[in-house]
Amino acid sequence: MKKLNVKKGFSLIELLVVIAIIGILSAVGITAYTGYTASAKEQAARTQFSQLVSLMNAEFAKCGLGSGNYAWVGTHGTNGACDATVNAAFATMVTAYVKDGLGYKNPYNQSATDHVATATLATGTSYKDGNIQITCAASGCTIKQKVKDDTLLSQNVSKAN
Repeated sequence: MKKLNVKKGFSLIELLVVIAIIGILSAVGITAYTGYTASAKEQAARTQFSQLVSLMNAEFAKCGLGSGNYAWVGTHGTNGACDATVNAAFATMVTAYVKDGLGYKNPYNQSATDHVATATLATGTSYKDGNIQITCAASGCTIKQKVKDDTLLSQNVSKAN
């Protein structure tokens, strides 16, 4: 009886076609993944901003009604008492609460050295993506956050009397 010469395996052309398909799919996947992560970072920054604005409004309203202390505590005033003067030291207290109490991190850079919130921005310093700046004066606080390359969110939060 004659044995048939049976070839097992794939031809070189078949292997090259499979490798080309895998390359195309990975190129499309990496591009899509980059877009997904960029939009997720932007959305996280916008969410942090709106949550902080809501928190500040709620805390000022609560103290305006004469109930309790602010959520943040610090060395200024009477541990965050509602009668604390709203000024730069107050902004430092709120900033510390945002970083430590709320645990906010910069969505664009999670390193420990890139703080999400600052009370002041040094002269000549530009905003970094994801950073929050809180400045306060007697009438209330201003919250700013840079989102993406050219978008700066800004909101004034007035202190209730």
